[in-house]
Amino acid sequence: MNGTVITKKGLMLITKLLACNGELVFSKVGVGIGKVPSGYDPSSMIDLNNYRMDGEISEIKADTERSQASIRFQVSSIGVSEAFTVTEAGVYAMDPDEGEVLYAYLDMSDDPQMIYDAESTISKFLEMTLVVVIGTVERITAVISPQSLISKEEFDKQITALQEEKVNIVVTDQDIPIPERKEKTFYFIKKAASEIIPNTNIMASPTVGYRLLDEI
Repeated sequence: MNGTVITKKGLMLITKLLACNGELVFSKVGVGIGKVPSGYDPSSMIDLNNYRMDGEISEIKADTERSQASIRFQVSSIGVSEAFTVTEAGVYAMDPDEGEVLYAYLDMSDDPQMIYDAESTISKFLEMTLVVVIGTVERITAVISPQSLISKEEFDKQITALQEEKVNIVVTDQDIPIPERKEKTFYFIKKAASEIIPNTNIMASPTVGYRLLDEI
C-alpha cells in the first residue's frame, strides 16, 4: 500500500546498517486504532498511536533497483475479543543499539478496515502489502509468522513441488507419534471438517491447516 512513511528511526537504522554492512531485519507489523495528531510529522512517530494487535508477516520481497521492499501481512478475526477498526499500521525492525524500533508508519484513517470479533457471524481477513524504503541495504529479511496464510493455489504449487521431489503425502485422522513417522513423508492431520460454500476463500497455514474465509 502506498503512503507508507519511513520514520526518522528507520532512516537512522539504514545509516547504521550501511556503515557496518549489517542486515535489515523486519521483526513485526502492528495495527492500531489511532491516527496521527493534527500537524504532527508522521516520520517522527516512534510507535503506533493506539496499538491493537500484531499482524502476521507472510512474505517480503526486496526491489534493490527501486531501493524498496514490499512486506505482506495479514490480520484476521481469530482471537479478537472485541471488534475494532484499523486506522494505522506500522512496520518494526531491529536496531543493533536500540532493539526493536518503528521503521515505517501508515495512516489508514482515510481507508479504515473493520476487524470483527471472533464470535461474530461475519469473519474478516485483512491482507495488506506495505512498501517501504530500504536505501542501498543489501541484506533484507523478515520474521515470517508460522500462523500466516497462503492461498489454496499457492498451497497446491508447494504440494506439487513435494511430489516432484518424491515426498510422500499422507492425510490421516490420527496424530501419528513422531518416532513412527516415515522419512520423506509430509503428514496432514485432519482435526475438523467444514462444508465449502459459494464465495469462500480457502487459505492454508503450515501450523493451523486450512481456514475458510468468507468474502465480504
